[in-house]
Amino acid sequence: MKSRTPYQIASRDRMLAQLTEQARALMKMDRQFRKLLPEAVAACCHAVRIEDGELLLFADNGLIAARLRMIAPGLLPRMATLGYPATRVKVRVNPRTPPAKREKRLKISESALDGIEQAATTVTNPLVADALARLIAHHRR
Repeated sequence: MKSRTPYQIASRDRMLAQLTEQARALMKMDRQFRKLLPEAVAACCHAVRIEDGELLLFADNGLIAARLRMIAPGLLPRMATLGYPATRVKVRVNPRTPPAKREKRLKISESALDGIEQAATTVTNPLVADALARLIAHHRR
């Protein structure tokens, strides 16, 4: 069976195809907008949509939101030349949540730790012996 991309799957359903096309258009608008910004600001915001002539921007924090409120209105004419006409800007703070920390899944059994410990006594390199001792101590906590 051939593997298909999500876009190929979405193209089979009319509603899903429209939704996919809208998502692509919004992502393109976001990329175009962020190209106009200083790099540090672009990394902390997103252009979300243009509705009723209003460009909605999400900022990761209040500092970026304040900066966007100052510079974004001056970028509207440039956005219009790119095909994204808007007359107003609305900035909302929408902090991104950091990805959840993954729990360590690697577990070394006690018998394996005993084997490593026994092998560590024969190692002549002190750096390797120290690293093995730290590994054993870490996994026995």
